[in-house]
Amino acid sequence: MSPRKFDSEIYIDAHDRWIFRGNEITQVEILKYFRQNLKQNEKGVFIENVFGELSENGFLKILGYPCHITGIRFDDGELFLHGDDEQIFKFPEFEIYQTKEGHLMGLHASKDLVRYRFDWNAASQLGEHLSEEGDMTFLNLGSLQMELPLFEGEIEVTLPDEYL
Repeated sequence: MSPRKFDSEIYIDAHDRWIFRGNEITQVEILKYFRQNLKQNEKGVFIENVFGELSENGFLKILGYPCHITGIRFDDGELFLHGDDEQIFKFPEFEIYQTKEGHLMGLHASKDLVRYRFDWNAASQLGEHLSEEGDMTFLNLGSLQMELPLFEGEIEVTLPDEYL
């Protein structure tokens, strides 16, 4: 049976707050569940809920970052990034960018509409491996030095047309 699809009435504002019908969602476990169940398709980003044989896809409007990178670690010379959705990403499969505002953000190709903002702790940890030359910022990992590209895309993800 195909999932029921609808506007969840949830949006992520420009300050990364999850809002439902005008009220901020602050319950940690609910936010954790939502982040862990974010999916995307050609129409947009949705929370996938599965109840036995039944499932539903509640689509979101995104103005900010629904997820955050909260820490990094090195293991055998490889960089791993930890998300608040309990995902652990390996660099370079997880792409790191700088924003026009000078912040760090990233995404994984498997869910490129779900963007991650680096929180203060993770940005500080990664900062030990960053250097600047003129207007360019470089990531330095052992003998690898690569320029962090500027994210040229839009952060906003709209609802599918049928829910506007």
